[in-house]
Amino acid sequence: MLSLSDIAEAFDVEKALRETASHINKTSPRPVGDIATLEGAVAYERTLKYRISFKDLRKDEISSEFAWKQTEFLTDFVCTTAEMKVFVENGVTLKYAYHDKNGKLVIVITVDTRKCGQDPTFPP
Repeated sequence: MLSLSDIAEAFDVEKALRETASHINKTSPRPVGDIATLEGAVAYERTLKYRISFKDLRKDEISSEFAWKQTEFLTDFVCTTAEMKVFVENGVTLKYAYHDKNGKLVIVITVDTRKCGQDPTFPP
């Protein structure tokens, strides 16, 4: 008979992340709101990294406030929504790499799910 700890150990986080990235890549590109496109994802070392591109914005046209507002939004989303719970429960790091319309990297926002609920800046 399997115990709960055996089931937890049997869950292969790396394999699940690779499968998630593969699924995202099969359904990409796809719109993210009105101004961006999810181009794809990669999985590595307990990390899932999304590549997002702005449709019509150049790097110099993106507000300096974008980074902190988006970090706050993504942290809250990852740490509090049911659909992201599996990532939080397994200590996965989520990265969101934003690129401008010309492919230039604008910013990479990192959400370390191990900090969810431990710090006022990372909601429970």
